[in-house]
Amino acid sequence: MLKLIPKPQKIEQKDGVFVLEDEINVAGDISSNILMQLKNTLLPSVGTVVKPQAEYTTNSMFFILDSSIKTEGYHLIIKEDGITIKASEDSGFFYSLMTLYQLLMNNGRKLPHLVIEDYPRFSYRSFMLDVGRYFYSVQDVKHFIDIMALLKLNVLHIHLTEDQGWRIEIDKYPLLTKQGSMRSHTNFNHKPHGGFYTKSAIKEIIEYAHASYIKVIPEIDMPGHMQAAISCYKYLSCFDRKLEVATHWGVKHDILCAGKETTYEFVKDVLTEVMEMFPDGYIHLGGDEAVKTRWNLCPHCKKKMAELNVTADELQSFFMNEIAEFVMSKGYKVIIWNENTNDKFLSKDVIWNYYMGGKKFDKVMVDEINNGRKCINVSSEAYYFDLPYHDISLKQAYNYEPVFEGIDKDKADSVLGVECDLWTEYVEDMKVATRKLFPRMFAMAESSWLEPSKKNYDEFVNRLEIPVNIVESMTGFKTTSVKDANPKKSKAFFEKMWFERRQLHWQGLHNLFDNANVKMKAKKSK
Repeated sequence: MLKLIPKPQKIEQKDGVFVLEDEINVAGDISSNILMQLKNTLLPSVGTVVKPQAEYTTNSMFFILDSSIKTEGYHLIIKEDGITIKASEDSGFFYSLMTLYQLLMNNGRKLPHLVIEDYPRFSYRSFMLDVGRYFYSVQDVKHFIDIMALLKLNVLHIHLTEDQGWRIEIDKYPLLTKQGSMRSHTNFNHKPHGGFYTKSAIKEIIEYAHASYIKVIPEIDMPGHMQAAISCYKYLSCFDRKLEVATHWGVKHDILCAGKETTYEFVKDVLTEVMEMFPDGYIHLGGDEAVKTRWNLCPHCKKKMAELNVTADELQSFFMNEIAEFVMSKGYKVIIWNENTNDKFLSKDVIWNYYMGGKKFDKVMVDEINNGRKCINVSSEAYYFDLPYHDISLKQAYNYEPVFEGIDKDKADSVLGVECDLWTEYVEDMKVATRKLFPRMFAMAESSWLEPSKKNYDEFVNRLEIPVNIVESMTGFKTTSVKDANPKKSKAFFEKMWFERRQLHWQGLHNLFDNANVKMKAKKSK
């Protein structure tokens, strides 16, 4: 069995082997980037040197552009005299190299004769990294990109802003990184934590991702998860409160004020600079976990609600649509989390990141899709890989079907694809990230690529050895075993108990006292 992840759509293995020599001739329709990948990454792994050639000869790797092959797809043919690769575009050639790399790790220089015809099920195959809670260096991000490339994922979604830290340089608002990128401690420890990406670092990440045909999508989360920004510019909040960058996890009640025009100005200024940095055509605006405690007391928000004749939840729909329309007017597509199910204002052109599981939200999502909305499935019941394995086992992640039942046949393509998310409250470094993501990320990658009728869990598990070895070599850390990724009830119970310590960090009592204090001050100001 060839141990490839994701499994190709069609693979036919034949008798015989092709043996790579110390040098291999490379010819045909090959771009400078694909040639670079061959020279610097693929063939050095087995000690073979590339020798560019004008035409096909024996002992050759020959590239052929073929417009009949599906987008991002490829045909890989290995026979006695060499390797032929066909694709309709560079990304297809690149994915063929990722398959070839895994074959080399399976077999060394002795490659089996075979024919692979392959293409992705979904056009959108994404990994989200939260750098707001814990900052990850540029080098760490590059490691994630290398793994994404191996697994044929093509979108890196970076969650750049949080209550606990602002991670992207904005020239017009320098305090966001000078002050908002650093917190004094985390939960009950005493160690400061911080970091941010300069504009040159963002450019470096994007260029590195593009070499692997990966788009980079920034998320500036709003109107909630903005305490780090509010700590820098207090006028962004409802009551101009002097706050610190959040030091504990949990949902914060001080969010952007939706009743002040200065809030809209700030957000548009920030997004203008963000769009200048990120050229890949998508902006994620967050939209999750925005508690309306302050809005229901704020004179500015109450005035806005009265003008629009809306509730606080509907005001969020208005706010998100105002910002989305601004972004879309610049030629970008907008993504938000699907939490706010009230659709009074929100444009159908806004894409939903579907994460809220359960029958209620499934039904809302199906209705939205049938009425014209597109979505990306990032179900917290299958693809939230920060959660312990007792919540999402490997088998559960693999068997999850991302296309909802009840979608009209002509709307099936409205599920653009899937995304796995790594929220980092309890994932402070690459060591923990490797343990959390793998082997579940292999399961998600296969679901994003392979047609569902061709999936088989037991066979998938038997293919994990080589990809696991590659990932452990890339990160330098151990992955979780298949056994531990499917914990028995007794182990799952203790896993759950340990994970639920997070409730100690959520400052529930602090929120109660803080809300009472704000409410009292609001009454006095009337």
